[in-house]
Amino acid sequence: MAAAQRDYRELRAATCPQWQRTASICDGLKSDECRTSEGRPMGLFSKKTQPPARQPSVLPAPQGPSTPPTPGRINLTKGGSVNLTKTATLTATCSWPTATDYDVFALVEYADGHVETVSMFGTNKNKHFNQQTEDSAIRHLGDVQRGDGSMGTETIEIRLNDQITHVVPVVYSAQSNGSGSFRQYGVTMAIDNGAGEQVIISGTEASRDKHVYSCVPGVIRNGAQVTIEALELYSKRGSEKRPVVSAGRVTMDHGPRNAYK
Repeated sequence: MAAAQRDYRELRAATCPQWQRTASICDGLKSDECRTSEGRPMGLFSKKTQPPARQPSVLPAPQGPSTPPTPGRINLTKGGSVNLTKTATLTATCSWPTATDYDVFALVEYADGHVETVSMFGTNKNKHFNQQTEDSAIRHLGDVQRGDGSMGTETIEIRLNDQITHVVPVVYSAQSNGSGSFRQYGVTMAIDNGAGEQVIISGTEASRDKHVYSCVPGVIRNGAQVTIEALELYSKRGSEKRPVVSAGRVTMDHGPRNAYK
């Protein structure tokens, strides 16, 4: 009997490759049924499970260098915004037909909350004006009078630093300049970073009212990038008061009245 069991075990070892590796499992069983290492019954003639075929590795296609934003001209309408690459100098230029005369000034807000005004004219209570900020970062490039050319322009030059948070260019036409609406004269503002990126804000929502004298086309927000946001805000009818800015928020008609020019 012992010889028969030995012969049977030798036969099982020859036909079951798992036998010797799972001897401790098989020896502990009351029956002489072999089990695989996973514990499943394996009969004398059970088929060995083949592992799935290994698929060849597929490497991703090599990636080329990232493509920088395409420089060009971007037209913004009210409520839109866009980031520009930060460069050493930006310009904010307002243009209009020289049949009339507009003036441009800028409100410059700093991180400590104080605001400076860059302009070529003062207010009705203070005729003094500053053509540039105290740190010389923002400056007006000069007043343009009514002339014979096809277009008039005035430009604010902007060299942003870490203390400047917002720059708000303002377009103003005094009552003394005569009648004419922002829509009639098609006033536009262009912000240019000097590196081929330019943002245009046109007065697409301007009314034909000849007694609206001030417009804030947009705001320049200074951060990791320069963000241009189109606001296109207009003063109340008949108002010559300046706008104000606080924490980047512009409120029309809450500043001093512009000087009569």
